[in-house]
Amino acid sequence: AEEKVGDRIGAMRAAICLVMLAVAIMAEEKVGLRDEEDVSKRREEALSKLPKPVEEMKVKELKELLHQRGVSSVGISEKAQLVEKVKESIHLPIKREELKKINMPKQAEDDQMASILRELKKKQEKEKELKDMLKKQGINTDGIKFGGGGMDPDQLDKMIHNLEKKKEL
Repeated sequence: AEEKVGDRIGAMRAAICLVMLAVAIMAEEKVGLRDEEDVSKRREEALSKLPKPVEEMKVKELKELLHQRGVSSVGISEKAQLVEKVKESIHLPIKREELKKINMPKQAEDDQMASILRELKKKQEKEKELKDMLKKQGINTDGIKFGGGGMDPDQLDKMIHNLEKKKEL
């Protein structure tokens, strides 16, 4: 039993040494760690990609930029403070949920357009069915458009006249 405890302690010491070595290597090579110069560059890049300078943005826009990055604006009452907070945090990544919201208007437009196109397709199919049905009755459907008032009075008179003739037969 003493050997098992000794083995566990030895294994734990080895693991601790490996972790300490990894931390030392990361600190030496700055792996995964960002220095202030790197952060500053990222901030400048992010600020340059904004549609307008943060100083010209409305309070609502500034708060939205903070919210997208998970940064709280609670307790900030002055626009100048919001501007500074945005400049400090603009390099942070946008949260995944916020990316979806940002892209949703485009998706909503695409969905609406697809819905309109589906409705148009249904109407076209229905018009074709009606025309086929009228053709089977011997009615000329050239130039007839349903649902859009495409039939002029003369066409309507001809169609009614043809139907009355069919009934007489």
